[in-house]
Amino acid sequence: MSHKVGFYIYDEFQTVDLAGPLDAFAVANDLLAPKVGYELVTLTNDTLPVRSESGLQTLADDNVANCRGLHTLVIVGGRGCQSVINNAQHLAQLRQLAGSCQRIVSICTGAFIVAAMWPERTLKLSTHWDFADKLAAQFPNVIVESQKLFVQSEEVFSSGGLTAGIDLALSLVAQDHSMALAQKVAQYMVMYVRRSGDQRQYSSLLSAQQTLSHRFQGSIEFIQSNIDKPLSLELLAEQAALSPRHFRRVFKDKVGLAPMRFVLLLRLEKAKNLLCNSELSVAQISALTGFGTPPLLTRKFSQEYGVTPTQFRENFTLEI
Repeated sequence: MSHKVGFYIYDEFQTVDLAGPLDAFAVANDLLAPKVGYELVTLTNDTLPVRSESGLQTLADDNVANCRGLHTLVIVGGRGCQSVINNAQHLAQLRQLAGSCQRIVSICTGAFIVAAMWPERTLKLSTHWDFADKLAAQFPNVIVESQKLFVQSEEVFSSGGLTAGIDLALSLVAQDHSMALAQKVAQYMVMYVRRSGDQRQYSSLLSAQQTLSHRFQGSIEFIQSNIDKPLSLELLAEQAALSPRHFRRVFKDKVGLAPMRFVLLLRLEKAKNLLCNSELSVAQISALTGFGTPPLLTRKFSQEYGVTPTQFRENFTLEI
């Protein structure tokens, strides 16, 4: 039996939030028998065409009020989400439709619409990291998971910004059918990695580079260039011409992480990249990332991500 998925769009929706997950389900259809695939429809609150943030004009397949037999309702994000929130009739129509669905999915700032649909519910929602504080302030009952790519809270699934919607769609394909099918879809879409929901929306290195002063940029570059070598707080402080105590305090104040915690996360990120995009052994990766031996890498990796490096490679990467 086919699975009907409706994508709710509105004026000033984000194009990628629609196209990315929509194409993931569509590719899955190409690999599935017609009777067990996905029926994909776009939905609006009226019959008029809507324009995305980038100006793409889209005429939806159906009206929210008239839609029947929907299994999954996907609410995409975009600047126009606030206009939807301010329209009581549109929210009422969405609530009624969602009541008959088995699964509600929000992409990026679509989380704002989901939160407005049920303001009294305590839901865990992910959204684009840049809108996390606004979501928390606007909807106090929401538990915002700003760092995670996607999360599930009861029947509600939500993803972070933009391409994270594809990761969530692939996860749903895996739930509905199999991990193998999701991997094939990812491969067809030329994705090197199927990312898990617990992965961060942005890397520690990128975040730090955007917040540190010019003086500390040198520290980041030093860590990155010597990630395979022994690194200590004393060595990093000496490189920055500061005392270890002062360096630790200022670094944590600017980055939000203690220096050695930052080093650990950077090493783990490099390990993930090598696991996904190379055929190097775990022993080789341990040496290249400064862990030295596979047991230490495995222990730190498992503590941070809940799986071993080998399991991560098997579950979330494609054959090279």
